Amino acid sequence: MKRINIFYLILMASLIAMSICAFVYGQEETVLPEAKAGMTLWELVVAGGTMMIFIGLCSIAALALIIDNFITLRPTKIIPPDFIQMIKAYLSGGKIQDALNLSRSKEDFLYKVFAAGLDKSGQSLETIQGTMAEAGAKEANGLQQKNNYLSSIATISPMLGLLGTVLGMIQAFNVIAFQAGLGKPTLLAAGVSKALVTTAFGLIVGIPAMAFYFYFRNRAQAIIMDIETISAEFSKLIFESGTANLKKGTAESS
Repeated sequence: MKRINIFYLILMASLIAMSICAFVYGQEETVLPEAKAGMTLWELVVAGGTMMIFIGLCSIAALALIIDNFITLRPTKIIPPDFIQMIKAYLSGGKIQDALNLSRSKEDFLYKVFAAGLDKSGQSLETIQGTMAEAGAKEANGLQQKNNYLSSIATISPMLGLLGTVLGMIQAFNVIAFQAGLGKPTLLAAGVSKALVTTAFGLIVGIPAMAFYFYFRNRAQAIIMDIETISAEFSKLIFESGTANLKKGTAESS
């Protein structure tokens, strides 16, 4: 698992580096005698127009989601080893109620799955497994929700850039049509150059966002698979512990 994570981190770092290098390289130009130097980064941002505001907001949202996923989407956080050991100890000792109280103490993924199964203690194994699977599926959707937002940003950002380019091209051709720009090709070149800025920035935001989306999606799927394995194991323990308590209660009452 660690090797896979390292591979994805290297891949994403390479994609980000390639995107930045491609953008920077695209801004370089051969400075001929009496030629004007290229625009600075801030001038490029300003030249992109109003659409750059929306692309900037997408970049901020993507960065916030990436940081949040790195903090929250950790196996040790979602599947705490101490919690599993305590539940196992309670079930081994037949302390169903103690295990249930512990599971209800937090609103985390694994806690809710265990609480759902422990609520059905004393019933059939199929009922316990089905209840835990249903709770796990519900929590899994919530786990991947923020990552889906990252996918949306990765899709929308290049589209905003393309829209900015189309609007910029319209403005550039308007200059030619209404300001006698046919004899001045530099007017068209400048307009097209400014128009393409939004597409470049849209891709710079979209490519890393998409790469991180796939990375976090695979991480979430791996965590969900681990929880399914743990749930299948503990559903049997819950069933056996509940059955033993029922037999013990029947023997004491008789």
